[in-house]
Amino acid sequence: MPKLDRTYSTSDNLFEQKEEVIHYLGMSKEEIGKIFAYLNSVSFNYAFGHPPKMDKAAFSMRKN
Repeated sequence: MPKLDRTYSTSDNLFEQKEEVIHYLGMSKEEIGKIFAYLNSVSFNYAFGHPPKMDKAAFSMRKN
C-alpha cells in the first residue's frame, strides 16, 4: 500500500485556496452534500442512497 503524503493538504494559510477546494466554490451546500454522499458510497462500497445500518450493539450499555 502506498504511503500517503500528509504534507499535501495542509492548512497553514487560510487565505490560500487549496487545489481540492476550487472544484466546490460555486456549489451550494446541498450539491456538496450529494457529492460527499456519493464519494462515501464509493469508498465504503455500498449502494448510493442506501448506507448500511449502524451496529448499535457495540455502543449499548447495560442497565443495572
